[in-house]
Amino acid sequence: RATHSRIIQTLLGHFFCGEYYARFVPTESISCPCGHPQQTRAHILTECPDFDAYRHHLRAASRTLSLPVLLSTKSGLEALTKFVVESHAFSKDVPGGFADHG
Repeated sequence: RATHSRIIQTLLGHFFCGEYYARFVPTESISCPCGHPQQTRAHILTECPDFDAYRHHLRAASRTLSLPVLLSTKSGLEALTKFVVESHAFSKDVPGGFADHG
């Protein structure tokens, strides 16, 4: 159930990251722990070095890490689920989770 919730939040863009904080929690930092100036869904899924070890799941569905493929096809959603489960991406309450991974 928690994984399903995180996938839905990821699809809707309503999850714990700088992009969300900029809109809803302005007291939180919007930067990524990797040093990128803004933590976004695209940054996490396609380029954040803190998630490199898990990105092979996403590349199995889209070699180019196309967000439309990853977020709207069956193979993309299956890959996204594996990525989220293993990396704890888009979660604030797990040790080493999204807010302070790495």
